Amino acid sequence: MMKSLIPAVLIQALAAFGAGADELTVQLRGTSPSTSAGFLLAEARGYYADEGLTVRLLPADDAPPFESIARGYADLAVEWMPVALVARENGLPLVNIGQIFARPALRLTCLAETGVTSAADLGGKTIGSWFHGTEYALQAWLNRLNLIPDDSLSGVSLLSQWPGSEMLSHKQAACISTLSDDPVPGDRLVELDPQAQGAAVLEDGLYVLSSALTNEDAEERLAAFLRASMKGWREATSAPDESARLLLGPDPDPDALRRHAEMLRRMGARLSADGALDEAEYRRTVAALRAGGARAVLRHDPQDAYTTRISARANRPEPAPPAPTPAASGAAEAAPQQQ
Repeated sequence: MMKSLIPAVLIQALAAFGAGADELTVQLRGTSPSTSAGFLLAEARGYYADEGLTVRLLPADDAPPFESIARGYADLAVEWMPVALVARENGLPLVNIGQIFARPALRLTCLAETGVTSAADLGGKTIGSWFHGTEYALQAWLNRLNLIPDDSLSGVSLLSQWPGSEMLSHKQAACISTLSDDPVPGDRLVELDPQAQGAAVLEDGLYVLSSALTNEDAEERLAAFLRASMKGWREATSAPDESARLLLGPDPDPDALRRHAEMLRRMGARLSADGALDEAEYRRTVAALRAGGARAVLRHDPQDAYTTRISARANRPEPAPPAPTPAASGAAEAAPQQQ
């Protein structure tokens, strides 16, 4: 599918990025407002405007993030790193310019009554997956466990998962995909973390086409966007109650308000300090996606898949105001007072 999205004419059209005014169109991801909280707050609080930017945020349900960027509808896209690296391997020249979350949230939540107490018990079980790209992270995890999604007793069965946890309550799956930001309530549930198998992969990052990085002015705009976005994310996670109220609008449902505030509070523990990609975590992500032999998510090691130039610009210290020169100071002291 991804190859059909990248005719040369579209990539050439996007080479014009940076030639216009300080406007950026950003394709968001995820269905929950909390997933995009930092960007929404940066827009609402005027942090983009403070940087001299006009930013248009496209709702997540408009299109898959990389379809929007490939078709020229967006300048940037927010997406999980495995999706970006697979798209790049399939020909879309995506580059990571910043990392919103330093640690991943993907988990599996399982019914203890099915016999799952650890990842070693997943063989022969049915697992819910959201698909839409998140299956790459799950596949990397299963590869580390030597589990093949082939519906066999020694492998696993993957079932398309709908929102909520009804698949567990109806016992249609032994485990479902969940996020540590939004854990499933209930008794006798077991949460599994891919980190235990060295299979955790980076999630939400900012991506552009490589053609957007050939112009210094364009790079400065991207740095300003990253700087303002991280300011929005820090506010969203440090003031979760107020931020959730702003995201949900007037008279929100009290249960929804509490849930989104708790999600933002938990996100704070995963948030990148400054939006810079940790290169060691990038290498660990690639290693997880390359594991599994013929079943590996990535066939080759990615080349030029990220740059740290944008985050370096975004976090550059502001120059200090010039101090008065001694000559100017002495002249002021020597000036006669007016009578």
